[in-house]
Amino acid sequence: MSDISKLSFIKKSARVPISELKLIKRKDGGFREHPSMFFKRRCLSNLTYKSMQELAELLNINVEVLELFMEANLTVDLVFAEQLSGATKVDTATWLELQRQYDEYKKHR
Repeated sequence: MSDISKLSFIKKSARVPISELKLIKRKDGGFREHPSMFFKRRCLSNLTYKSMQELAELLNINVEVLELFMEANLTVDLVFAEQLSGATKVDTATWLELQRQYDEYKKHR
């Protein structure tokens, strides 16, 4: 199915020169959540645990540190990003980028 003409259900949009594109700000002001929200949405559903202590042991993360993270009161640094990466299989760079975006949002709001 390498012939693009067989994909008749795909509608092509009109080509617009870059000079004519308009910057439209997001209604939410570029809102970015703390990395813990990503963790809660994407990672917790893959884990089986009954308590925060059990979850911390499963992730090999100190329970106090995990609680701070879950409450969005902990900045993800390189060391913690590596711990999260090892526990969740989400790349270290992703955790650091989520934190960078959150920090940038907080700085400009």
